[in-house]
Parts: sequence; C-alpha cells; structure tokens
Amino acid sequence: MKCIYCLKNDTEVTFKKTEHVLSQSFGLFKDNLTLNGIVCDCCNKYLGDNLEIVLARGTLEGAWRYDYGIKSPEEYNSIGKRDRVVIKIEEGPFKGSYAYKKYSEEYNGIVIFPLPQIGFLNPHTKEYDFYLLDKIPTKQEIEEKGYDINNPNAMFFPMVHFECVKKALESKGINLKTGENLIYSGDEKSKWLCLVEETKDDVVLRAIAKIAFNYFAYTLKEKNELSFIFHKDFDVIRKFILYGEKADYPLHMVSDAPILGDEPVEGKRRSGHLITVNWAGDGISILAQVSLFNWMTYKVCLARAFTGEHKDIRRGSFFNFHSNEIMDLGTASVVK
Repeated sequence: MKCIYCLKNDTEVTFKKTEHVLSQSFGLFKDNLTLNGIVCDCCNKYLGDNLEIVLARGTLEGAWRYDYGIKSPEEYNSIGKRDRVVIKIEEGPFKGSYAYKKYSEEYNGIVIFPLPQIGFLNPHTKEYDFYLLDKIPTKQEIEEKGYDINNPNAMFFPMVHFECVKKALESKGINLKTGENLIYSGDEKSKWLCLVEETKDDVVLRAIAKIAFNYFAYTLKEKNELSFIFHKDFDVIRKFILYGEKADYPLHMVSDAPILGDEPVEGKRRSGHLITVNWAGDGISILAQVSLFNWMTYKVCLARAFTGEHKDIRRGSFFNFHSNEIMDLGTASVVK
C-alpha cells in the first residue's frame, strides 16, 4: 500500500479509512466511487478537515446542497471566518451591507442575516458606506471622507446589533445615543435581495483538485494501472492539494461553460455532478473537469507535458443526486 498524496507506505502510515472520490457531503450514491488502501488515514483526515469542510460549508456549491435537498436546512452549520462566500445586500435600505447565512427556525430554512456593522451616509452618492466593526474609520478618517455624523440619518445599522455597534463607536471616540434620530435600524425580518460574491481561493481550488485527483486514481485502479499515478509528474498537483504549493503554470481554470456539449451556457442543465479526465488538446498534458451541480466547470491540470507512458485514461461520470445513481459518460477524445 502507498498513499497517492504523501507517498508514504503501510510501514509508515495506516490505511483503515475509506476515501470517497466525491465527498458524501454532496450526496450518497449507489455503488459509490471509493478508494481503499491508497489514501492514508492521515491524509484522509487532513484533507477532510481542511479542504472538504470548506467546499461543503463555505461555497455557493455547498449552499446549494440545501436547495437541492441533499441536506436539510436544519443541518446547516456555518464555518465562520473560513466561509468563502461574501454576501452583500443588493437592494433596499441595507444596500451595500454585509450579511451571513444561518438557519432560521421561524422560516424553517437558511436565511440571510446582517453582520455587526455600521453605515455612514456618503454625501456624494447619498447611499451608506458600510464598515464591519473592526474596519470602522477613526474620527479623522470620518471627517476626511465627508461623513457628517451629527446630521439626522447619518448612521445606519441593524438594530439587533445596537450594543456592539455602540461599543465599537465609543472606542473611536464617537458617542451613540438613541432618540437623536441618528439611527435607522430597518426591518430585520424583511426578505433582502442580495448579491453573492464568491472568492475562488486556493482552499476551494485545492478541494476541487482533490476530487479530480481522486477520480483519476479511481479510473487508474479500475484499469489496473494505479502505478501510473505515482509518476513524478503528478507531484506538482499532489503538493498543491496537500500543501497548497503553487506551480509555475496554471493548475486550474474556472468557466461557466457546461461539460456536456448538448447543454446551454445559460439556462437549465441536468441535475447532478460531473467529473471527467482525459488527455488535453496538446496530447501530452492530462486534464480533469469537475462541475458540482452541473454549474461552474473547474478544469484541473493534473500533469503538464507528461513525460511518462501514454495510456488510455479517458473517463467521465455523472452523479445523479435525485436517483442516487452514477452513470458513465462517453467523452470526447481530448479536453480542450
């Protein structure tokens, strides 16, 4: 036994746990694709605790698990500062303010809730510039920006956070008192429209690359070609997944183009996850594609200008989370 990530063998590490090609957080499938004896327990735990949890709880794809019924809203659990989704309100009185997701018993679902913050009325745009509590400007900066905190309606924040906002302002030498018409609290229970911005940082990309590499390993194992994955040319993607080490060439590309050729760029697509692996258009590089919920497509370079033997590695799978079935796909001869 030898780990496909850390390259340690069974004299150094244990191989008791089962590694899933696609985390069970994204669905439970019949005849699921699993890796036994090739991902050590240490790597299994580290990657699960540090990559998979972020992908599942801190991304848009992770949030969609509740929309598609893979997870019930009651199971929602934020990862706090590790959340990779930044939510900003798009319309209404809190336009431009910051929010986070949480489960609401009242609505029996996941709702958007305001973070502790304060907005200062911008004299030029006539809208509020919002600051999280650790980013509140000093008195001097407030004056330089033209905020007139003595005028009515000059400051605006969620009333639910009154005490912590008051304390944060006092630390800046600003006294906040109710009844002076300096505060608009808004309706905390109103249904906000929001713009969701997502940061595709290295943690998310490493988690996607892990799915791609796992799938590649599963494909090779089925073909009795697993030794292929221990070639030195895969050390670059190994180190990126395990340690976050960058390469001197792009390891990934993200686009909204569908993997399946008969599906639209915009509009309804098949409900499921897609993973493929194949030789790239240059004939010497190996690329995988991962699309969770058949939405964004992540292309992952598993090996660039591969120097080993050219083998048949072509494969594609569709994970239907409605029927819980995994279907093999026909794939093109190369990935462009």
